[in-house]
Amino acid sequence: MRIRNLAVTATLIPVLMLAGCGNDDSSSDVAASTPGAKKASKNGLTEQAGSAGQADPVVNAYYEYRIALDVMMRSGGRKTKQLAPVMTPNLFHSISAQAKYYRTKKLHNTGATKVLWAKRTLASNGVIVSACYDTTAARTVNSRGRSALPTTTPTRWLDEMRVQLLQGRWVVDGGSTTPNAC
Repeated sequence: MRIRNLAVTATLIPVLMLAGCGNDDSSSDVAASTPGAKKASKNGLTEQAGSAGQADPVVNAYYEYRIALDVMMRSGGRKTKQLAPVMTPNLFHSISAQAKYYRTKKLHNTGATKVLWAKRTLASNGVIVSACYDTTAARTVNSRGRSALPTTTPTRWLDEMRVQLLQGRWVVDGGSTTPNAC
C-alpha cells in the first residue's frame, strides 16, 4: 500500500508543480489576457469564462478548442485552419476527417455550443478537462436547412478531454464525449 501511495505521489508532483509555476502574482493575469480567453467570453461559451475559467490556461485551452470546433462545424467543414493551433496533430487528423464528412454530406451547424461548466482534474494519464456543454443552439442541418439528426439526439454532453503542453502551449489531445444530463 505504501509503495502505491509513493508511486502516485511521485507521478503527481511534477503536474502539481507545473500548476504553480511562476513566482509572481501576475502569471495568472497573463493567462487571463490571452486572445483565446477574450474570444471565449465574447462568444458567450459560458458564464464562467469571465471568471475562474480564464485564469487557468489548461481550461482555457478547452474553450479555444470548442470555439475552433464550432467554427469548423458552422462552416460546413470548410474552415479548418483554426483547429491546428488548439489540438495535437493526431486529434487534428481525426477532426479533419469529421470536417470532410461535413463537406461531403453538405452539413453545417446553425449555432454554437454552450459550455455550461469546465474544470481541470488530474488523472493517471495526465491533465483532464471535464466539461459539460449544451448543443441546443448548435443544430446540425443539411443543405436544405432540415435537421440532420434524429429528434431523440441528446443536447447535453460530457467531455473528458486530455490537455497537454505542446511546444509551450496547452492543447487538447482527445478524450471522450458522452451524452449526459450534466
